[in-house]
Amino acid sequence: MVITPRHESIAGLFGPTRIFRVPKYQRHYAWTAEEIDDLKADLGGSLKARKASQERPHFFGGLVTVARPHAGSATKLEVIDGQQRLATFVILVAQVINVMLELSTKLVADADGSLRKFLEDRAGTLRAQFLRLDDTVSLKVEDVARLELSKPDYLFFVQLIQGNNPDDAERTSHKLLKAAYVSLGKYITDLVAQESTDHQKVTQLANIAKVLEVDWTVIHMETTTVQHAYNLFQVLNDRGVGLTEGELLRAKTMEVLDAVATQEQLDRIEKCWDDILSEAPGRVEEVLRWIFASHTGKRPGKTTLYDEFLQHLIPTHPAVLTASQAAGLVTAVEDLGKDFKKIALMLDGQWPLSGHSTVTAWDRDRLGLLLRELKHTNCIPLLIAATALKQKTFSDIVQMLERFVFRYKSVSNAHIGPATNVYNKQAVAIRDAPSTYKISTLKADLQPLLLAHASDTRFTTALGELEYSTLASNKTIKYFLMTIEHYARWYQDGAKGPPVCKDKSRVLDFANTTLEHIYPQNSAPSDPHLNAVVQSLGNLTILGPTDNDAVGNKPFLQKKAVFAKSTISLNVRISSLAIWNVAAVNAWKEELKAMALKIFVV
Repeated sequence: MVITPRHESIAGLFGPTRIFRVPKYQRHYAWTAEEIDDLKADLGGSLKARKASQERPHFFGGLVTVARPHAGSATKLEVIDGQQRLATFVILVAQVINVMLELSTKLVADADGSLRKFLEDRAGTLRAQFLRLDDTVSLKVEDVARLELSKPDYLFFVQLIQGNNPDDAERTSHKLLKAAYVSLGKYITDLVAQESTDHQKVTQLANIAKVLEVDWTVIHMETTTVQHAYNLFQVLNDRGVGLTEGELLRAKTMEVLDAVATQEQLDRIEKCWDDILSEAPGRVEEVLRWIFASHTGKRPGKTTLYDEFLQHLIPTHPAVLTASQAAGLVTAVEDLGKDFKKIALMLDGQWPLSGHSTVTAWDRDRLGLLLRELKHTNCIPLLIAATALKQKTFSDIVQMLERFVFRYKSVSNAHIGPATNVYNKQAVAIRDAPSTYKISTLKADLQPLLLAHASDTRFTTALGELEYSTLASNKTIKYFLMTIEHYARWYQDGAKGPPVCKDKSRVLDFANTTLEHIYPQNSAPSDPHLNAVVQSLGNLTILGPTDNDAVGNKPFLQKKAVFAKSTISLNVRISSLAIWNVAAVNAWKEELKAMALKIFVV
């Protein structure tokens, strides 16, 4: 491996003719406010030293590049490592130029125009040094960017540096780029504003420019081949330190495909990785782990996700792929992207299967309740595999999981590990043979867990202990009562067969459904006996927003009329009671528990 390391100023790094390009397999912009604040602190320290005539060199970091062919007169360097600091430096220079040009229009004590001319000339020099270059291509002089980021960030970065204030910051990297631009712009503006006179302000900007040109240095490691550069890139990052697993997987797949894949294949896989990595890094890793478990039946190690993904799911070996192997790799990444999109839909409460639907809005709503209200994401490996099944089967699995996890985890508080193992095992079974998969196998695996960890006694005892809290969330109780309501008609008809919602035309809105104390929390007059059970499950029901306004803090005898006209069948039943006392509270709690034993089964 031939490496030419040089310690040089950033002005020396850019030189008179160098242009930098970030390749498609590099990660996107990722510096957060923390890194930007560190950069501002470094600039402040260097500026303070220079103003005191005590120049202080500052090591800005390392850069790994490889020379690439270029049709023009400029020297093109592909950035393998160091694009984060390089992009941030260019943003900083752009903002220094902006402040220089803005100040040049506001000078009041510049009779001969010398300060204005200095600022305009200095801004032009900085622009030529770090932002734009006149490149001669085929006897034509073209104005080209000194630094181009990879495709997802390219246009947004161009607009940002040109001061066009792009407002389509939808990607995480775009939001971070814009945040860096705004933060650094404000910092430079504040540095200048703290000076009193025009001359002092211009001097401040001159010192800032000198710091960036002279005082800040880098270690530039230039390699002779892409492979050498990529190997060095992996060593410097210790296979993941500072890089996410998703970014490393992108880099690896793009790198091995670069020499053998067609341009059409490269474009497809690049687009796929762009979509995957547009999510926040933490979410990307989480989804990768779910997908890995869905395929292999096991969770990857805490520090081995990258290696295990390459071993089991993304075929990047041998180092030189055949055309057939390259096509297989492209397909594998595209399948990964499809799973990412389906998981994103599910986490957003949306149905992941398209086409003619045999399920109702009520069925689809259960998925959102499972993942968002019960917050049960351990089952995602199973769900993503189950998207290969028919819509009705997928819906049945969602409802089975929903009833299971409420009883097993939400109420009985059993350890989720054994259930997660079942989900992963069933996910592999589906992927192995989706056309012959039977949901009865999932039922057979879940039932023993309920018997062992959420028996009838344990479940009903824990249900009886549920109470309304004035301090914490009461989502568990709300979900319970809403689900009981959906299955109430089936229960009243004899509870035959598996639980079925007999009126799917009605979808209760979880957010707008409220819990109501049947005996009010602040009753007037007060009943000391009912006060003792006011927060009990048996003293709670659900109401829509209109009914909630109507009952207010009224006593039971006045609420009866509202309950009798309610669309909630549970309230109609409560309205049939003549009085509401402690005995009625306890009896209603026992009735809810009896219904739960029939409904929350698999």
